[in-house]
Amino acid sequence: MTTSHEDNRADSSSPVSGADGLQVAYRPLSNSGKPAAQRMKRTQVSRACARCRRLQKGCSEVRPCQRCVKTGLAEQCLASGIAPPLQPPAREHQQHYDAYMIGTPGSITSPSLSSLDLPITPQAFTSFARESFQRQIDLLPAAVIDHCTERFFARLRPTIPILTPEYVATLRRSVAEASEASNEAYCVLLGMCTMVLLQVEPPESRPVGSGDRIVAKTNAKYGWILLDEALAAHRHLSRQSNPIFEHVLFNFFLYACHAALFHHSQAFFFLRETTTLCMLLKIEMLPDLTRVLAERLFWVLVASERSHAIRYKRPITLQITASSPSFMPSSTSPVNSALETSELAGFWCLAALFQPLDTSFIAILNAETLSCPPSSSALDGIESSVNAALHYSPSPPSTLHQTQKANLRVTQLWLRIILWQVRLRLGQLFEAPPGSAASSHTYHYPLVVAKDLAMSTRDLELASMNVHGVGLTEKLFDIACVVINVLARVPVGIMRAAAEEDVRYLRGLIRELPGGKTVYERLLVKHLVAVLPGMVRG
Repeated sequence: MTTSHEDNRADSSSPVSGADGLQVAYRPLSNSGKPAAQRMKRTQVSRACARCRRLQKGCSEVRPCQRCVKTGLAEQCLASGIAPPLQPPAREHQQHYDAYMIGTPGSITSPSLSSLDLPITPQAFTSFARESFQRQIDLLPAAVIDHCTERFFARLRPTIPILTPEYVATLRRSVAEASEASNEAYCVLLGMCTMVLLQVEPPESRPVGSGDRIVAKTNAKYGWILLDEALAAHRHLSRQSNPIFEHVLFNFFLYACHAALFHHSQAFFFLRETTTLCMLLKIEMLPDLTRVLAERLFWVLVASERSHAIRYKRPITLQITASSPSFMPSSTSPVNSALETSELAGFWCLAALFQPLDTSFIAILNAETLSCPPSSSALDGIESSVNAALHYSPSPPSTLHQTQKANLRVTQLWLRIILWQVRLRLGQLFEAPPGSAASSHTYHYPLVVAKDLAMSTRDLELASMNVHGVGLTEKLFDIACVVINVLARVPVGIMRAAAEEDVRYLRGLIRELPGGKTVYERLLVKHLVAVLPGMVRG
């Protein structure tokens, strides 16, 4: 009864919007596969310059090439086309590089970024190719890192507590060192800043602290530039059979960035890679600071992977076993002692929501052939755990952070709808007697969920819901679609009138959240036209 939302594939003859809002028209092909109108053959160049190779653009044989001349980078045009490998900047820039990474004043000299082109399709982000990689030292100024770090701790950390101020400070000190750890530290900071720009910051606002050298005029554009840089770095990081924590963390940020951009297939690609690396990570052998963060990252991935699996009918990698990180770490740890009972209370409640949804439950959702389908009592046990998850923490629910409340309330009610759909598929529902309250075993139960959702979200700030990105919007959309389907079979009366008001409230809420105006409000109206046309209003 829900709708799957995968990447929209553009028709080969339709225009595609670029990153800067321009449309690129594709010419139709004839039956032979050749363009309908014959074009002049492009001159082939045996060796492109470094910049044209990086941008995957055509190059000319003369040096400097015409593309570099037009953008004012003639002096940077390299005839060899081979750029240096991933490494810290040259010695003459080391003092300035140290200064901007640790936050002290210093001058920076490097090529302008004004000519950086961006891929125009989500698929280009997974096929991005560079023969080598070099950090652009003015791409991530200290002011940007300071701002994004502050925003991460204020907006994202309540539900994603995978960084601490001490750990970020360690990363910034490590970047200046000429070592492999320097590369990994740089990538983590790059990934964190990219995620903040794409998911937290207003898309059309001017990037804070980017300075005049960064030509991106909006957070969205700057975030795409940083993601382009992060994916190039990802291709050239060394792969190890025993991964380090920073590599796992960097991959998680890449997953989160693609999810924020609606790149669902790419998000699954990086999520799967992150969970695989997490399984290979020897958490028990890490130092205390990174070990605690790795344990939290494990549970973040449990929630992320199972939520993604339910939403898009995907398999899961991580399993909760006796050797998994403890579900509620001891407060004796120096990292946990001051935070466990307050700031992290909502995080552990979120982990408790997804803990009972094991591989067998995901197999049911994926419609796998099962030799022994789950009984009604087994689903009752899962439902009881989901209902009790919000009271898992010793702290009262009223003390939770606003962003934690928004995520927990919507996710819990969304999981109740998912469980109801499983019961419907397995034939475990029945008609409620006249005058009785609808339970999770009755056909009208989604109307109760819609009422609870409307009541539990009216007191929340819109910003506390926006920070969770499109994932929360999709959950609300799934709930609304199921409620509309059930409402179509409810006779006119008091119950139907109240449920219709709840649907209108959900529609208005979805419109204000990420992706609402551009995608999900339109899909919801289309569903209303097909099922309840009388409810469609301007």
